[in-house]
Amino acid sequence: MAIVYLDSAPENLVPELGLRVVSVLDDRWNGWLRPLATADAFGNFLDAWRRNDPNGIWGWATEVGDTLVCSRSDDDDPADEFPKVDTLPDGRAVYDFTGWTWVEGPEG
Repeated sequence: MAIVYLDSAPENLVPELGLRVVSVLDDRWNGWLRPLATADAFGNFLDAWRRNDPNGIWGWATEVGDTLVCSRSDDDDPADEFPKVDTLPDGRAVYDFTGWTWVEGPEG
């Protein structure tokens, strides 16, 4: 399973802070990667960032129908919504995380 990272700052390019993805779409969004991942993987990603940056507004992931909603702890920031695009053989939904500044890591 591949890992993608939130922006290209060197301190962010560590596997513990990456999102473990099912795959990455070939086309880009404004030059950024378009990763596909499960709700569990995204939840683990958010947990890691909360531990790393406890003052951040990382929010919580909740599956609502065919959408994964990332609520924020700051009421000024609206929730992000990611659409379901596939289902794994074990029944877990796969979501498209287009819209955040995802990059490849040093491992390529």
